[in-house]
Amino acid sequence: MLSFRELAVTDIAECQGIWAELGSHYDHPIGGSWNNEKLADEIRDHQGVGIFSGEGQLEAFCLYRLLPPDRREIMLLVTRPRAHRTGAMRALMRSFIDELRPDESVWLEVHAGNVPAISLYESFGFQLCGERPDYYADGGKALLYEYKPLQ
Repeated sequence: MLSFRELAVTDIAECQGIWAELGSHYDHPIGGSWNNEKLADEIRDHQGVGIFSGEGQLEAFCLYRLLPPDRREIMLLVTRPRAHRTGAMRALMRSFIDELRPDESVWLEVHAGNVPAISLYESFGFQLCGERPDYYADGGKALLYEYKPLQ
């Protein structure tokens, strides 16, 4: 059984470990310029949520910022490689969206080559709202998405 909770400073090392596991897992760059120090700073200074296994292991996490008065910007979404295609990220996104106030929206960006992530976001109702050409180190463009709860 998966459980959803806010991340704490005690989760930093596990988040960093998952990030390190992803190093060679994708054909396209992920997360731009993220490193262990930036991950730790983001968890300490902003918000994060995670999905944990029944044994208490972090399976997927989301780092985000609150942009007053009514917006959240997702900075990083990560799934432990062994948890890919298990529903962990879908459960995390569902819990994250369910926590939104009716007037809140969510922004995120994704590498245009990350088709599984794009499919997931669109399945939740995220709408493409812009692009950043040549954004990633490989020359790939960033796709900008926004989610607005049904009013």
